Amino acid sequence: MELKYSDFHEFDGALVCTTFTAHPEIFIQLRSNKELAKANEFVDSLAYGDYDNIPTLIWLQDGNYGNKLRDVLHCGQSLYLISDRFKNILNEFELTGWKSYPILLYDKKGRQIEGYNGFSIIGKAGDMHKFDVPPIELGYSPKSAGYYFEFDKWDGSDIFRVFPSHIIITKRFAETLLSHKVSGIEIDRLTDYGDWSKKSKRIL
Repeated sequence: MELKYSDFHEFDGALVCTTFTAHPEIFIQLRSNKELAKANEFVDSLAYGDYDNIPTLIWLQDGNYGNKLRDVLHCGQSLYLISDRFKNILNEFELTGWKSYPILLYDKKGRQIEGYNGFSIIGKAGDMHKFDVPPIELGYSPKSAGYYFEFDKWDGSDIFRVFPSHIIITKRFAETLLSHKVSGIEIDRLTDYGDWSKKSKRIL
């Protein structure tokens, strides 16, 4: 099958003020102790899945945001939590490029919230590049940012990271999210990314 950039989408959690968000207790402690290098290293290990047999981590609500629980919780610092529902969808459709880890999630009143998991993105595809002029013949919007990655660096995962900070998903992944009305997400076709006349597909 011929690969086309228009078949890939930029993925993110919808970071809005009404959404519940939280941080790992360990991260909070490291930041409080001004151990910033250790805090960033810890976050990277979770975000990129650089761990084995991880213990159950305690996560605490960030009181600066809302209380709305969605399928994807964008927690900043490249960290995401996902609902059991979303995890089950990922497993059911055998979508690849991710793994999860156990958490204990608490709101600001100390009440435990059931049904969430840590979410790591382990798929890879090298570096992100930029066309000087977005190539219309390759399906790019003329107002897009013109980003692309090298297909031969992609490991074939359905969700993957492209350095330095892009998360990309396949068309199959995007269609699964939309058809199952997964909440708390924001996606743009890679060939439309940056074109504000093309609205992001956001489900809240």
